[in-house]
Amino acid sequence: MKTSLFKFIFFFFAASIFVGCSSSDDPDTPAPGEKEKFVLMTTTSRFDAGFLTPVDGLPSGSIQNNNPKTLQVANAFGFRTFGKWLFNRSNAAGDEGLQKYSMNADGSLKDEGFIAGSTQYLVVNETSGYYLDPTRGTLKLQKFNPSTMLRTGEIDLSSLKKAGVEYQSIGQHTMAAKEGKLYVGITYGTTALGGYGDDLYNTVEFAVLDIATDKYEKTIKYDGLRSIGWGSSGNKMWSIGDDGALYLYATGLGKMQFVNPTIIRIKKGETDFDTTWKFTTQNIRAGNSIATALIKGGKLYFELASTPLKPDYSNLTASIFEYYTYDMTTQQVTKIEGMPLHDYAYANEQAITEIDGKVYLWVRNGTVTNSGNTTVTTVNEDGYYVVDGNKATSAFKVAHDGSIQGFAKLAD
Repeated sequence: MKTSLFKFIFFFFAASIFVGCSSSDDPDTPAPGEKEKFVLMTTTSRFDAGFLTPVDGLPSGSIQNNNPKTLQVANAFGFRTFGKWLFNRSNAAGDEGLQKYSMNADGSLKDEGFIAGSTQYLVVNETSGYYLDPTRGTLKLQKFNPSTMLRTGEIDLSSLKKAGVEYQSIGQHTMAAKEGKLYVGITYGTTALGGYGDDLYNTVEFAVLDIATDKYEKTIKYDGLRSIGWGSSGNKMWSIGDDGALYLYATGLGKMQFVNPTIIRIKKGETDFDTTWKFTTQNIRAGNSIATALIKGGKLYFELASTPLKPDYSNLTASIFEYYTYDMTTQQVTKIEGMPLHDYAYANEQAITEIDGKVYLWVRNGTVTNSGNTTVTTVNEDGYYVVDGNKATSAFKVAHDGSIQGFAKLAD
C-alpha cells in the first residue's frame, strides 16, 4: 500500500542520494455557551499510526492526546483545514487518497467522503478543488467538489511534456491559488525516484491556469532552485501572507542537500515570480531547511537548525531547531526566546500557525538512544507556545509518548 508516510520514509531517507471562516458577522466568536472547536493530530511514535482528537476550546496546561471522541487513524502525517472541514491524505484505514471530515454536533468527527488515489490536492472554495491522481496521468489535474467529495472532471496538461524527460508530473509537490489563478509546480525527475529528490534542472517551473475557465495561461520560471515543496505530507509548504502575496518554500531537501533553502513569492496583483525579493537561510546559518513559515505584520516567522544539517540526514530527526523572525523592512533576524530546542517541523502544516490573531509555535523535543536494533525516543515536551514580541511562553502540552502532527481551529 502506497501512502504519503511511506514516500517520506523511503525517498527522504533511503533515497537521499543526494482556518477558514463561516459567514457570520463575527466568525471567531462562538455562540453563547459554545466552545471553539479544535482538532489535534498525534502519532504514537515518530512515523506511525495515530489519533485525530476533537478538542473543545483552546487548551491550556497539560492535556491528553485522546478522549472518548478520538478517531484512530493508520497514518497521521499532518492535515489541513478549510473552514469547518478537516482533510487528511489517507482514510482511517490508511488507504491513500483525500479524506474529508467535519465535526458532529456532539463534537465527534464525521466521515464526509473519500477520493481514492488522490495525492497532492488543493481546496479553492466550497465547490471547487483540484488533486493529482497519478494513475489517471501525472500530467493531468483532477477536479473535484469539496462539498460533495465527487470528481467533476480533469485538465489535461500533457502539452507541457518536455522531450527527453523520463518522469514528469504536474502539481505533485505544490498546488496553490491566488486571486483567481492556479499555480501548479512542474516536476522533472526520474522513473526510479518518481519525482522525489531527483530534480533534473536547477530551475523552478510553475504552470499558471485561470481558475474560472481552467485554461492554461503560461509557465513561469525561477532560476537557481531545484524544487518547491515536498509533496508527501499534510504540509503544503506554501502560504498566503497578510500582504496578499503567495510565498513558496524551496525546502533544501533532495539534490539541494540543505544548501540555499529559500522562500520566493508572487506578489499580490501579479502572476509571475518577484525576482527582486527572496529569503534564504544560507547566509544566516549554512545547512538548513525551510518547511514551515508564516508572514504576518511585516515579519516572516521561520525555523532554523542550530547545528548545520548533514546531507546524509543523520541529524534531521534530532531536537536541534529554533524559531526566528525576519523583519521584511529592516532585514533583521531575531531569535524567539523562551523556548527549548525542538524537532524538525516537516509534516505539521500548523507548526507555525495563527489562532485568533496570535502566533503559535509547535515544540517537540526529546532524547534518542539506540539499544541493539531498537531506537528509543524519550519525549520531554510536546506542545505549543504563544508568541509575544520576541518571546514565547507555553500555551499547552500533550502528555504522551508520541508527537503532535498538527493542531488547528475549525470554523463554526
